[in-house]
Formats: sequence, structure tokens, C-alpha cells
Amino acid sequence: MRYLVCFIFCLLTFGSMAGCLALSAPPDKLTRHSWGLVSYNAGDDLVETGHGMAISLNLLPGGQVAGTTGCNDYSGEYQVEGGLISIRVLSATENHCYVQEGAMEMEQTYFLLLNNTTRYFLDQDTLILSYYDERKLLVFEKQ
Repeated sequence: MRYLVCFIFCLLTFGSMAGCLALSAPPDKLTRHSWGLVSYNAGDDLVETGHGMAISLNLLPGGQVAGTTGCNDYSGEYQVEGGLISIRVLSATENHCYVQEGAMEMEQTYFLLLNNTTRYFLDQDTLILSYYDERKLLVFEKQ
């Protein structure tokens, strides 16, 4: 009898802990819109994207990420836990574009910053992706 009580106690304890460890579903405000990049971290400062740079980010409810850099399409996965986010770009088309001078370098910088994102913050029509609370990496506006 004592073993049965201990067994049930352990099941209840571990069952409740498993709920705490599960990843949470992303909020609707995050997945309901397409986001357009307006500025990015270029060292120590945020700088605006140039005209003609149409970089977008779509965070889909099922944990998939997709978008375009204005030249190439990309896709990947993301996970959300509270205010934390992890984004991994898994694939991208490999077009070499001359839409705007520096477009290919901007694309590489964007992917690097996206993959280094650890936190997100939503404020009205703005999505801010950052590296912990240390530095803002990417700023998007709702499209």
C-alpha cells in the first residue's frame, strides 16, 4: 500500500512538472501578421533598412518560420517559451540578386541576427527581436 501511495505521488509530481517544461503556443499577435523589417543591428546601433529592401518574417502557428529577403525565400523553425524565442533558418533559395547594392550582404546579416535571436517583444504594431536583454537585433512592423 505504501508503495502505491509513493507511486501515485511521483506520477502527480512529475506530471505537473512536465506541464511546466512544455513549450507554450505562440500568441496570436505574433502569428497573425506578416512582419516587415524596418531596422537592424549594425554593430552597436540600429539602422534603417534601405528603400527597396523588402525583408519579411512570418511566424506560423505550427512553429514554422518563412519569409523573403527581397531576393531569396527562406524557411525554418521557431519555438516560443514565455518571452523567449529561438529561430533557426533551415533553408533558403540561392538566387544572386542585384536588386540593390549590398542586398546580398544585408541578407547574410539578417540571417545571422535572426539565428541569434533569444527574446521577442510585441508593442502595438512592432515586433522587436533581441539577444537576451542586452541588445536589439531586428525591428519589424506589422504589414
